Amino acid sequence: MTGFGIAFPGQGVKADTVLRALRAHLRHPLVARLLDAFGVADPEGLDLADTAVTQPATYAAGIAAAEEEFGAGRRPPVVLGHSLGELTAAAYAGFLDIGDGFALAVERGRLCREQSRSKPGGMVAVVGAAADEIEWLRRGVLAVQGGVLDVAGLNSTRQTVLSGTPAAVAAAVRAAEEQCLRAEVLPIPGGFHSPLMMDAVPAWRRALEAADFRPGTTPFVSAIDARPHTDPRQVREQLARGLVLPVRWQEAVRTVRGLGVPGLVDAGPGTTLLKLGRRDRDLEFTGLGALSEPVSRGPA
Repeated sequence: MTGFGIAFPGQGVKADTVLRALRAHLRHPLVARLLDAFGVADPEGLDLADTAVTQPATYAAGIAAAEEEFGAGRRPPVVLGHSLGELTAAAYAGFLDIGDGFALAVERGRLCREQSRSKPGGMVAVVGAAADEIEWLRRGVLAVQGGVLDVAGLNSTRQTVLSGTPAAVAAAVRAAEEQCLRAEVLPIPGGFHSPLMMDAVPAWRRALEAADFRPGTTPFVSAIDARPHTDPRQVREQLARGLVLPVRWQEAVRTVRGLGVPGLVDAGPGTTLLKLGRRDRDLEFTGLGALSEPVSRGPA
């Protein structure tokens, strides 16, 4: 894995996977801080169905795993993250203190929980449709159902995530199934990466502005604009916009490839990003330790 970049997932990881990761890193200071923050003695006491808990838990598990694998001083050639994982990546890359990043993950989770209660939403991953088919499906649902239904994630050539109001998401699942497409409702309680999250942006931006961002020690590729960044102000801005704008994951991975980086390590928790890497094979992906085997890059 010499010369590989490091990638961190978002909160779409299953609860039992996050729980296993936290158990594996119980001695890491961030895991202890997580348990203290929510007043529990062990990871089993965490309510991982609550986005206010899941977000800092995912952050802590990702940082702990990466530091245990590579050491706290590891400086990979590039870092990136998927959704919440952008905050993890920014902290790991040195754009802010690891502890400050955890505090921001707690605040992000709290704001997202409040916003999701105010404007409920859901998310669904649709597999097997090209971009034009997804847009036809999306507009057809809105024409009949109304509400909000936006593209929230462009994960691979054949996987797109839609986000919106509960009725619109349910209608999208039915429409996808009618077209013989696989539709998986994600275990995420909210309409993330859609206009439903816009009201949370001002408070989230204030939290980011209050944090001490500084020049990082390694480049950060944002999955929001699919560009590399070294300016901490630009990193902060991508984190602010990331509540509402879609995750352009496939483009971000191709940006990493264009930088000459040979591959990416999925730091977890879980192997969500590794599995996405298998689909398009734009870049070699591997997991931490013996969790998974390398995935070779195929034709571009």
